[in-house]
Amino acid sequence: MSALELIRSTLAAGGEHLGDVIWWSLADARIPREALIAVWTGSGLPVELLPDPPSTEKAFKAAMKEAQVGLVDRLIRLGKESPDEIVFAVVREQRLGDGSLEYHQEARIRLDRQRDVLETDALTHEVVLAIRARFDDLRTTHVADDVRRSVVRALASFAAVTLRPGGGVYWTPAPFASQVRRLQEAVHKIGNSNMSVLPVHRSPESVQTLGDVARASLEEELASLRGEIETFLAAPPERASTLVRRFDAFEALRARARLYRDVLSVQVQNLDQNLDQLTVTVEQLLEQRQKAA
Repeated sequence: MSALELIRSTLAAGGEHLGDVIWWSLADARIPREALIAVWTGSGLPVELLPDPPSTEKAFKAAMKEAQVGLVDRLIRLGKESPDEIVFAVVREQRLGDGSLEYHQEARIRLDRQRDVLETDALTHEVVLAIRARFDDLRTTHVADDVRRSVVRALASFAAVTLRPGGGVYWTPAPFASQVRRLQEAVHKIGNSNMSVLPVHRSPESVQTLGDVARASLEEELASLRGEIETFLAAPPERASTLVRRFDAFEALRARARLYRDVLSVQVQNLDQNLDQLTVTVEQLLEQRQKAA
């Protein structure tokens, strides 16, 4: 029996299904936008969870970063960034033998932000050619970090709880079991990526452990919201929409608290009262803005 099978058999012992422990790894996860959409929607996941389409500016900066990898005697340096343009330079670094370094600019690469056009003064330079090839690819392609953010966003929508401070291992409640498996199906179709899903069933130990983690997660989010509103009291945000979005955050936290209470009998003392108070505070801030307008 493999280690994974042993863990699965251990976690499966017990009563009703409480949820799933999840972790994943992304490998060869670079994928064209259209292919990612097809994989994602083909697995029954909402397109709203996908990253924004690749932008020209993001592709330009990412191409610079990728092209720098492996270069020994050349540097790629940002020369200028303004509303109209972003300019990078390819610079040769030469060691003179006496401890001194000499630098010589070999090429200039410019992104015209208004026209989304890439320009250079060294069309045949090997580093410039590598940058252009990466740029053309990245304009329509998502990198692994984009996929990772979508996976994390999906798990958050499944009321996931992080099981360790650094992230990477999550628990999702049983009501989201089918969505979790659709996400697993999608991840498996992206390069050589993998997602492991281990069902957890009811036992005194699992309820205690998951309950403690879920309660801590709720308390942490409540404290974060409280700190955010205190900051708004000291320095109200410029946009009213920033305040209005807090109402959605309050309701999302209430919904997650109800779910954890139903699955694990977890309760956070005075959570509803605290959220009611925060709601009143935000309403007062909005009223003050209206009066000042």
